[in-house]
Amino acid sequence: MKKSSQTFKILLASSNQGKINEIAQIFSDHEIIIKSQEFQRLNIEENAKTFEGNALLKATGLYHSLKDSIEDFIVLSDDSGLCVDALDGEPGIYSARYANIGTNKLGNASDSANIAHLLKKLSEKSLKHSRAKYICAIAAVGRLGGKYIENIEHGELVGEIIDEIRGSNGFGYDSVFIPEGFDRSLAELSFEEKNAISHRKKGLEKMRLFFDDL
Repeated sequence: MKKSSQTFKILLASSNQGKINEIAQIFSDHEIIIKSQEFQRLNIEENAKTFEGNALLKATGLYHSLKDSIEDFIVLSDDSGLCVDALDGEPGIYSARYANIGTNKLGNASDSANIAHLLKKLSEKSLKHSRAKYICAIAAVGRLGGKYIENIEHGELVGEIIDEIRGSNGFGYDSVFIPEGFDRSLAELSFEEKNAISHRKKGLEKMRLFFDDL
């Protein structure tokens, strides 16, 4: 992958360790600053109706809380999820809390609970598999050289949901998602294999091109 024409501080607006690891590797030539605790304290309500809106909420929230303490930096955040054709695009923006929708439980559900809920919804339609795609929106907010930066990029990974849990290397719905062109689930792929095809990588590569043109 081409290195950026300039290096700068990238602050990660996320508390998801899986996402942090993936983003940090792709932008390894930059100074990565993980702001998990600061981000969690902000308790940003992800109430937008789109992946793009939620990614921007997280990035701008952390940026405005830190902008007076760091000279030049970019806050990077993503919002991503699974969209299943047979379920009319569910769980979509509710992917992390899918199993809790319609209950009195607040916040995100566990990966295992979300997967079980997804497979139950498919089973109710007498389906064992469905076409699906992971969607990712990457938001960058900050300033470089005195210039305010705000940009959103996208990435997708097309594949299929199966009714068998396979692998333990991933997170989210990875263990029931077979990417197109593969016979293994995302959770059965190595970190390097997954990172080479992931929806997040595709979005981040587009963001790198945006940075290179600044």
